[in-house]
Amino acid sequence: MRVGREQQREELREWVRGGARGRGSRLIVEGEPGAGRTALVREALAEAAALGCRVRYGAADPFTAGLPLRAALDCLHPDGPERAAVVALLREAGEAAQPGGAWLAALDLLVSGVEGWCARGPLLLVLDDLHWADPASLLLWQRLARSVDRLPLLLAATRRPLPRRAEVERLCAGLGAGPGGRTVRLEPLTEPETAEALRRTLGAEPGPRLLRAAARAGGNPRLLRELTAQWSGLVATTTGAPGGGESGARGRTAGDGRGPGAGSTQGPGRGHRGVLPQGHGGSVVPGDGSGLGVGGDPGRGHGGGGAAGAGDAAGGREVGRVAELIVSESELPEPPASLPRGLGYLSRSAYTTLRHATLLGPAFTPRELALVQARPTREVLAELEEPLLAGLLEDTGELLRFRQPALRRALYAELPRAARSALHQDAARALAEAGHDPARTAEQLLAGPSLDRWAVHWLADSSQSLIAAAPAAAAELLERAVGRADCADREALEGGLADAALMLRRPESAELLTTLHERATDPGARSALAFKLVSALMIQGDMGRSLAVTEDALVEGVPSPAIRLRLEACRVLALAELGCPAQAHALAVPVVAEAARLGDPLCGAEAHHAMAFVLFHLGRGRESLHHVAEGIACARRSVEANDMRLLMLANQAEGHLRFDEPAPAAAALREARELALATRSTGRLVVIEALLAGFHYGLGDWDAAFAGAGRADGLPVSDGWLPVVVHGLRALVLGHRDEREAARAELALLPPDAFAAPAARRYSGHVLLARALVAERAGRPAEAVRELLPALADGPDEAMAYERPWVLSEIVRLALECGDTATARAAVAACGRTAAALAEHPGPALALLRCRGLFAQDPQLLEQALERAQAAGRPLVLGQAWEDLAVARAWHGDLAAARSALTRAVAAYEDLGARWDTARADARLRSLGVRRGSRSARRRPANGWEALTPAELKVALLVAQGRSNPEIARALFLSTRTVQTHVSHILAKLQVRSRAGVAAQAAARRAGPESGPVPGP
Repeated sequence: MRVGREQQREELREWVRGGARGRGSRLIVEGEPGAGRTALVREALAEAAALGCRVRYGAADPFTAGLPLRAALDCLHPDGPERAAVVALLREAGEAAQPGGAWLAALDLLVSGVEGWCARGPLLLVLDDLHWADPASLLLWQRLARSVDRLPLLLAATRRPLPRRAEVERLCAGLGAGPGGRTVRLEPLTEPETAEALRRTLGAEPGPRLLRAAARAGGNPRLLRELTAQWSGLVATTTGAPGGGESGARGRTAGDGRGPGAGSTQGPGRGHRGVLPQGHGGSVVPGDGSGLGVGGDPGRGHGGGGAAGAGDAAGGREVGRVAELIVSESELPEPPASLPRGLGYLSRSAYTTLRHATLLGPAFTPRELALVQARPTREVLAELEEPLLAGLLEDTGELLRFRQPALRRALYAELPRAARSALHQDAARALAEAGHDPARTAEQLLAGPSLDRWAVHWLADSSQSLIAAAPAAAAELLERAVGRADCADREALEGGLADAALMLRRPESAELLTTLHERATDPGARSALAFKLVSALMIQGDMGRSLAVTEDALVEGVPSPAIRLRLEACRVLALAELGCPAQAHALAVPVVAEAARLGDPLCGAEAHHAMAFVLFHLGRGRESLHHVAEGIACARRSVEANDMRLLMLANQAEGHLRFDEPAPAAAALREARELALATRSTGRLVVIEALLAGFHYGLGDWDAAFAGAGRADGLPVSDGWLPVVVHGLRALVLGHRDEREAARAELALLPPDAFAAPAARRYSGHVLLARALVAERAGRPAEAVRELLPALADGPDEAMAYERPWVLSEIVRLALECGDTATARAAVAACGRTAAALAEHPGPALALLRCRGLFAQDPQLLEQALERAQAAGRPLVLGQAWEDLAVARAWHGDLAAARSALTRAVAAYEDLGARWDTARADARLRSLGVRRGSRSARRRPANGWEALTPAELKVALLVAQGRSNPEIARALFLSTRTVQTHVSHILAKLQVRSRAGVAAQAAARRAGPESGPVPGP
């Protein structure tokens, strides 16, 4: 199947086939410049000619729009006596005092010629770029349109949204309406279509950076082609080596003349006339240069599939080719300066307004633009009508957004640099004086070269509101402003900079707050700064120093009872973290009682949080969750406690996940994410996104996990544990999918001191597992064991590591394969200690059963582990439990039962896309004389409900419920763009054209024997 526009192609094929059978009809193809209108009708012309139809093609242009019947003549009679006869009549009309008769004669002559052709067989007429056609040609097309009901005539035209002419609008309405009319609209390419276009052009699977960069084209095929050509020297194609060894990186840059689509960046020249006579060859029908595999020549490129399926460990496999940018997206060159030249159809005033709008970033409101231009909003709206009609801007409901970011950048670059600086400063002042969101003012100041006196004073006055709205922008601007401020503003700016750094969880926040704390003399200010400093130190994991600062502040005296209680709660947290949970619990009891007496919601939340933390360290998980819920209830009573509410919602989700309770965990995460987004709490949002990624990973929705980790990584915070979580989870997913090079690349992004912070060590499980997986996949199991050995340490951070029990069970499996029984025995013992310390939680008990079952190759213990894995609802764990049981049964000679268990394991792995796990399981069992049946038995079909991935199935069932994309995004913790991509895949796989078709198929499926559950919200 050729990439993109498949639905529209099929419509045109059906339309042409009907015409070849003698059924006349009308067609209008609409689309923005570069959408591929000409390429699409070119296919229709070729199809019609192949079916024996006579075809005629012509294209109007703005330079001949004043010549009567020029467009129609170029289509019907490019030359010859017929053209001469019509030209003679037009000349006669031009010289006559009353030209009406000659005009009618010319039109009649053309109509009679068309009727004569139709008498000999079906005829297809195409008039391209109807929006430029002269009025007389439009009149002729209107007359011919009335004849399609009685003639075997296919009458087609293409048009852009602009320029808008009343006579063109009337004609198009007639062409596309009624039983004999049809309108085909070429919408922007979807994300999957863009990926397929790149795949065919480059002959390789596009990498994630390249795909993100390609979004700058906004789905416009011609713009995508131009950008890809510009980046040709910055794209490398990497091919993995076959077999089980290391993948090579034999890369080369795309566009070097050796790959599909590596030739000229221009399509066929766009002429104005062309004929494919019936039964003859005919001239080339021009293209509009919007190829890139979208409606272009069939042989233009070859689809480069994704990574091949995982081969088994003995036989190896061919790794797919990947095309990826060799620079970061920020290092890509500015878009071609020629891009705005294609906007000549806009009026001068609309063009100028659109260019000024680029100052406001990717999205803006008409009111903001009116402020920047110092004009009434109604005037600005009038001039934005053209860009909206042309699809250059899209209305998102609240904002107007540039649909093609590359075009916005090119328009912005047209403004002289000095003018841009002055306009940004004027825009900042206008937005601030109008009381707009301070983040928008900050964007303008950041775009300017320096801060003037007004800007420094505004930052001093507005720092707290700006920090709440945009902490990263606030930190950058405040840092700039401190050096330019006078004494009156410096203290406020320094305090704001410390608060911004604290919110962003940056290491320098502690240093800044230390300086401010030492400088302060007022007891109230000193105690408030002490509390902030303690918070900053805890974020960095420096619990010893945080305890010392807390003790000093409490001894020094705290005027505010609320601040004193919050410092006492911090002391409880520090003591529990430093290994003194019993002492911390003794102090937490009066803190909770005092908070109840004060009745302050924030104090109540802080006190219950401290108690919950202590109880967790004491191994009393259910009691801990009770205090978490109490703290959340307190926090909900005051907006000032929103930050504590976010923290405790995250703790609540983690607590329920430890008890294998996904439903309440999902509810807590949903509430937390909505609150973090609403309050712009970047520091807490990164925690929520990381937790969501882990949540989706555990439940087997690896696409959502991968996307969630990416969102967390994209937030401007500096937590030391964040790289460990993000790159560890992404590498683990890639490793299970057998994308070895990509997994190694993720792990290589970790800094050398990645595990320096205690919090990082607690989240180290995914990194350890990913490193071990990569080593095992390369045939080095002893190295895999060494990668996991940090989990054997019994330090306080390692003991509390979230994935530690399962990591220990992997040590047992791998150590036994290497014959290292001593290490395996040590891992069993360590897992036993962890399970005893966390006796309430089912996860460590499951891991301990696995450890003991693997060590003894005891099918009974492994069956008990399997039962717990089934209850846990974690697909990967379930697959591994089946695999372990298969090996144990094979060791005991029960090969039939082993084969059955292996089949169940592989089924779980294939549902996840865990190609390496499938290969490993097959290899382990093959060495014991157990093989599965046909490898192709469970290959996912290309179409139908069985073709949907688990993530697509969830989306499809919610679509069937009538939910919108934003509603689905909120329900499944996905971005709207990701949901749209899933919906595109679903429509293609179910072979339906609308969401209503999905609903109809879902209803039919529910009525049948294979109905499945519908996911909840």
